[in-house]
Amino acid sequence: MGGCEMNLDDLELSWNEKESLIGKVALVTGASSGIGASIARKLAKRGAHVTVVARRRDRLDELVQELHKEGLYEVMAVSADIQKAEEVQHVVNKTINRWGRLDIIVANAGFGYRSPLVEVDLERWEELYRTNVHGLMLTLHYGLPPMLGQGKGDVIIISSIAGKEVIAGGGPYSATKYGVNAIASALRLETIDQGIRVTTIQPGAVATEFSQVAGYSEDEIRAFSSKVLPLHPDDVAEAALYALEQPEHVNIPELTIMPSKQTQRFK
Repeated sequence: MGGCEMNLDDLELSWNEKESLIGKVALVTGASSGIGASIARKLAKRGAHVTVVARRRDRLDELVQELHKEGLYEVMAVSADIQKAEEVQHVVNKTINRWGRLDIIVANAGFGYRSPLVEVDLERWEELYRTNVHGLMLTLHYGLPPMLGQGKGDVIIISSIAGKEVIAGGGPYSATKYGVNAIASALRLETIDQGIRVTTIQPGAVATEFSQVAGYSEDEIRAFSSKVLPLHPDDVAEAALYALEQPEHVNIPELTIMPSKQTQRFK
């Protein structure tokens, strides 16, 4: 139908205000720092009940205490390794047991790794795949059934521009993010008539721990940042909330968010 005009009265459509997040139950993986922590904060401040998930329990506790000081008590920390099925299932069960439902999944957990293919550390590659791809699959496997039972829900998947383009040394990480995008596309097709909205967010450079973990040197990071001001994690979090707060009949399938001066990834 494209942009052709239709009679809204005949279709019984009307424009609605933003979708309220008050009282909605969200599960955020990779919430101990960076983008995940920013999304969790903003969800809590919008009135959502939030389960924050990561392996680093101390970081999660700090985030919960920070939010408690602001009078936001409907936040629960659950330490878990999303590579392990029983731990992901435990996270979902604890969320349901506390709040009785699950409305939003934010699949953010993941890390980067830079290496020429012939020099790949195979153990590191396996961990990369199991976190970025298998962990996402487990999160959806256990998190989706409650949402499907409700007939409504939102899934935000944090991917990367590395899932849209590949650079030398970026093959392993890009392979996982292309996989993430494929899973997101399939999920969108499979649940489109079941009330589930799926949004993939593909950020460019963000000022988080990502670059250090991926193996970039401090000199490389400083040189890049002097040319391109990276995104703040809150920038990506605002993109996520933009998608979540759309009226029920609106879905944002993909969002690519880049620093205004970035044209490509690190070289």
